[in-house]
Amino acid sequence: MTTLQVELFRSDDYVSAGQVPLLPLLRRVFEPLIGQSLAGTRFELLFLPVADSRRLSGPPSLVNLRSSHGYVQVRILHNGTVVYQHPHSVREIIARPLQQLLVDRGPQESHWGFGVRGPGLDRIALVRPVPDVVNQVDISRGGRGARLFHVEEVRSPEPPHADLASLGVDEPKPQEEQDETSRIGVVVAPSVVRELVGELPFSSEVEEGGFLAGHVYRDQHRPEGHLVRVNAALPAERTGASMFHFTFTGESFLRISALLASRGRDEQLLGWYHTHLFQATSAIGLSSIDVDLHTSTFHQAWQVAALVNISADGGRMLRFYHADGREMRQAPYWVARR
Repeated sequence: MTTLQVELFRSDDYVSAGQVPLLPLLRRVFEPLIGQSLAGTRFELLFLPVADSRRLSGPPSLVNLRSSHGYVQVRILHNGTVVYQHPHSVREIIARPLQQLLVDRGPQESHWGFGVRGPGLDRIALVRPVPDVVNQVDISRGGRGARLFHVEEVRSPEPPHADLASLGVDEPKPQEEQDETSRIGVVVAPSVVRELVGELPFSSEVEEGGFLAGHVYRDQHRPEGHLVRVNAALPAERTGASMFHFTFTGESFLRISALLASRGRDEQLLGWYHTHLFQATSAIGLSSIDVDLHTSTFHQAWQVAALVNISADGGRMLRFYHADGREMRQAPYWVARR
C-alpha cells in the first residue's frame, strides 16, 4: 500500500489539524481480527463510491469528510499470498481506531473530521458539512390571537460622500477594466489584497470564504453610485464547504456581527469573499450558486462579492462583483495607498 495519511480537522468548524499515518490504524484493527502480526504485510485498499455520511458518536464524534466513498475493499497480502479480503465501512476500520487516538491527542475536542489523503484520492471531493446550529429556537404561530410584536426595517443613515482620492487612491486606472455603467467602485486596503492573493492559507480541496468589512460612501462624482472601502477580509466561522460551493449559516452572521462590534471601528458588512479552485477566465466568474447566495443574503445595493480564483500552480486572481437585479456584474477596484 502506498503510504496514505489521514488528514485531521478539529471541531465542527473543521480547522486543519495535521495528519496521522493510516497504516498503524489499520494494523490496530486487523491484527486482533486475523490473530497475527501484520508487520511486513501489504495492504491494498479500493475505496468504493458508496456514500456513508453517518457520524461516529463520541466522545469525540467523528465524520468522514470524503463520505461519498464511505466503504473500502481491503486486501492484505503476505509474501504475495492473500491472507484477508473483505469490504468494510470507513467508519469501522478508520474512524473507530482514529477515535481512540484522538482521545489522547486532543482530549478537549468533542468533534473531529477526517479524510484519507493519498494518490488517486484527490479525485474524491472533500466536503465540510454545515455545522449544527446552537441556540436555535423554532417558533410556530397558530390560532388567531392578537400579534404580540411586529418587526419593521430601520433605515440606515445616508452614507457620506467621497471620491477615490479621499479614499487613498493615487492612480485612477482600476485593477480591472473600467465598466463605465457600474454603480459600484471598490477601494481595497493593500493588506487585504496581500491576504486574498497570497497570505491567507486557502484550501486546495474545498472552497473557503469569509466577510468583507469597511465603510460605504456615496460617489461624489456620480450621485447614484457608491464607493466601498474594504479594510478587512475576515474568515467566516460555522460554514459548510465542498469543492463546488461555500455556505454560510446563521451563526456565521452572528459571529461576524459580534466581531465587527468588538473591533470598535464602526465598520459595516460590505459583503463576502470566497475561492474557486480553478484558473480564472474572462468568461467564468461567479457560479449560479454564488449569485443565488449573494442576491438572497446581501440585500444592500452596495454590498459586493469578492472572488479569488486559485489555479493549479497556486496563482491567485482577485475580482469583485455587485448585484444588478438578479444578475451579478464585475465591479472595478483600486488598491489604496494604505
